[in-house]
Amino acid sequence: MQRILFLTFFLLSWIYAEVQQPPLDLSISHNEIGHALFEYEDPSANMAIAQIVKLPTAQFTPVTKAVPAHGFTESAFWYRFEVENKKDTPVSRLIVFEPSWLDHVDVSIVSASGKMQSYQAGNGYVYAHRAVDHHLITVRHLFESGKSTVYVRVKTPDPFIVSLSVASESAFFQKNIEVTLCAGLIYGGIIAMLFYNLFLFFGIKEKYYLLYVLYLLAFLFMNAAYNGYTYVYLFFDYPLVQDWAQSSGIFLFSVAGLLFASSFLNLSTQHPRLYKLTSCLIVFIAGVAVLIALLGTYRYHVILSIIFAMLVSIYIFGVALYAWVKGNNSARFFLLGATSGLLGTIITVSAVLSLIPFMRFTYKANDFGIFIDAVLLSIALADRMRMTRESKIIAEKQAKTDVLTGLYNRRAYYEISELEYKKVLRYHRILSVVMFDVDEFKHINDTYGHSAGDTVLQSVATLAKETIRNYDYAFRMGGDEFLLLLPETNEKQAAVLCERLREKIEKQKIADSRGNTFFVTASFGVVEYTQRETCIESVVKRADEALYQAKKAGRNNVKILDKFAIV
Repeated sequence: MQRILFLTFFLLSWIYAEVQQPPLDLSISHNEIGHALFEYEDPSANMAIAQIVKLPTAQFTPVTKAVPAHGFTESAFWYRFEVENKKDTPVSRLIVFEPSWLDHVDVSIVSASGKMQSYQAGNGYVYAHRAVDHHLITVRHLFESGKSTVYVRVKTPDPFIVSLSVASESAFFQKNIEVTLCAGLIYGGIIAMLFYNLFLFFGIKEKYYLLYVLYLLAFLFMNAAYNGYTYVYLFFDYPLVQDWAQSSGIFLFSVAGLLFASSFLNLSTQHPRLYKLTSCLIVFIAGVAVLIALLGTYRYHVILSIIFAMLVSIYIFGVALYAWVKGNNSARFFLLGATSGLLGTIITVSAVLSLIPFMRFTYKANDFGIFIDAVLLSIALADRMRMTRESKIIAEKQAKTDVLTGLYNRRAYYEISELEYKKVLRYHRILSVVMFDVDEFKHINDTYGHSAGDTVLQSVATLAKETIRNYDYAFRMGGDEFLLLLPETNEKQAAVLCERLREKIEKQKIADSRGNTFFVTASFGVVEYTQRETCIESVVKRADEALYQAKKAGRNNVKILDKFAIV
């Protein structure tokens, strides 16, 4: 029995202590004073302060969280707390409200002498109505000596969150230095990436760079809107515009994110069905945003903007994951960025909807998540540029490479030979040209088959690449006909090189896919450029004549055409 009485006494003492919160000492600052608040819900949102002060104390319930939150509600909520000025003279203090989107904040303060003073604040009033020049909602009051009771009424169509602090003006601005530095870091980084990628767009003309710039602009506008910066610098005389800017910014950010994802991941060509689905989703979100705006139902505009922001983040993550699984290597950094953005969005939306505690980290998680997302997307863009460049180089190389032998093809010959010929003319250099082919190649094809002929060509090409120098060129001109372009080489040096290659070919044992083994030989025609020749084709023509003479002389030999021979 004694234990029951003791537990009952302890429980009643605890409840009494919870109800009888000590007043806040105004000599120090108090942040997020939710645990010192008592709350009363007014479903009609019509009660006045005169009615509230007459309510019994039991009508107010203690707030159990540092930051009261009620999601979306039509009700008005009243908060009551006590403060104490222990000095003999009045002290000026700020009552600060966060987030900055609260539309109607009414503050009434009853002093120890029974005098009441009321203030009106919030985004429902022009910016000049603010107590101090700051994006957060503030009320300044000169507190008399002794205890004062503060009543606060909050009503907003936005997510209902009330982070309430009491501080001196100097302490308030000192505390906000960290917030300002953090915001400056995020905004500065985003703006730097924005201009960098804008310059890249002007240089490269790739659409996804422009859409990335749009994505960053949308984030800046959205973030500045719901943090109240647009109210400070743009819409200070237009509270209604400021309200709609907040939800419209979220819609814009969702649409910009989808546009960029669709372009960057190349959905139109690689995943046509996803491209159509994404395009329909973009049109649907934009249509919903415009329709609800025309109907003037701001509350639903806000609710749907937040829901769509969450769904779009999940959708973009899923599309990026799908693209990466399907072999789109450029999606890897995009996927990491989408993951960061998704986590930040989930945490912030959950905090805004009162699903998790509202704290600075949870409220700002989207800012940091999107900032990391933007950095990773910049890396993704750079990675895609590198991959595009490599693909272009590979494609160009393949276009100039003979598929069978790996030597330069005739297309490459036209480009390279013209450049080398211009060097000869400009710098008075020497140049030799060699034409050679495989002896009796048709007989090889007829006897052993075309696959054996291909093996012969591949073997000869390999020996040619091994024999020439790094700055020489070997071309397959077609069939079994090859051409060597030898800069800084006279006809005698070229002939020595060709003799070495001829011996290698003669000694090379060829084995085809059917198990046949045989040997082949080759004939070579060598010429050196002479000043009387007006184009590279005349040099090649003489080399072809030299090859003809080598064939005529019995094949499997190297023939140098006389410099003065006319072809």
